[in-house]
Amino acid sequence: MPYRPRIDLDREVHDRLILRTAPGAVDYLAEEVRALDARVLRREPDGLVVDYRGPLRSLAEIRYFDVLAVDLAGQDTPPAARDTSSAGQGAHLAGLDASLKDGVLAALLPEGPVRFRVGQLGADRWPVRDRLVADHGWVNSPDAWDVNIEPGGAEIGALFLTQRFGELLRTPASTNPVVAAVMIRLAKIEPGQTVVDPFCGAGTLLVYAAEMARPGRLVGLDAQARWLRMAAGNLERRGHRGGLVRADAAHLPVGTGAADRVVANLPFGKRVGSHRVNSALYPAALAEIARVLPGGGRAVLLTDDKRLFRETVQRTRLVRVVKEIVLARGGLHPSAYVLLKRGR
Repeated sequence: MPYRPRIDLDREVHDRLILRTAPGAVDYLAEEVRALDARVLRREPDGLVVDYRGPLRSLAEIRYFDVLAVDLAGQDTPPAARDTSSAGQGAHLAGLDASLKDGVLAALLPEGPVRFRVGQLGADRWPVRDRLVADHGWVNSPDAWDVNIEPGGAEIGALFLTQRFGELLRTPASTNPVVAAVMIRLAKIEPGQTVVDPFCGAGTLLVYAAEMARPGRLVGLDAQARWLRMAAGNLERRGHRGGLVRADAAHLPVGTGAADRVVANLPFGKRVGSHRVNSALYPAALAEIARVLPGGGRAVLLTDDKRLFRETVQRTRLVRVVKEIVLARGGLHPSAYVLLKRGR
């Protein structure tokens, strides 16, 4: 059975934290953080440094970050500019005592001593490891840890996104959970609306739609039966219902104007499919998406085959792009496009 780090989410903490996210999601993360008792100290391309005071649960419920780390260095300079020489190795643990007293590290509830690993600290790795063992009684456990010490701070395993919300079964091209959260926000799903995903895969977007909005009906379609089985499992484990149908995105078994919202992670033509396949697929799929949306309907579509996508939208009647957000992840730089259908 895998080791699961534990933490007291109801504990009041005061700490300086680093929240890591996908580029493109930083604005949404900052908006959520500012609604709490928190002050944004620094924005970075893929995250925020914040001074946070309050219960951990309020922070853990935010979906727009995947990694939370305690900023042990406690400096205002970016991590890349910090001293990582052997002479400066103490900076890696400068904020440890404060966090153990009143911060996130004080909220840990491990089964026994705190388990830790030390990441890419160069020559400082072994001195830091030895200090944590000798001064704090922590146990070096690289394969099952509560805390991961990296140059950017002390990552808390119990507050990773997958620990906060649970893991989902995934296909090779499944939507990253942070990206999925941004897409569902962009979709602006209203209570009772029908949400359709014509490339649902393992159902990540359907699960997030159910958990972040109040849709009336979820419909997932995919050409692969094995992915639909994964989607069914993900929805069931999270306590959600949805209609799942094996279908070609070029011929959706959905009535005209019956989908209030469409959300989809389109094949990029890289890890899945090819640009040549997309050249035929995109026009057919977008024509179907335009058909099933009513006037004023909204679609949020993710792709890295951007030129083809834009050209296809220009040739598709009644739909137009109103927003684009680049959401870099896993070495790719896909964009989430928001489309509106004209008409009443």
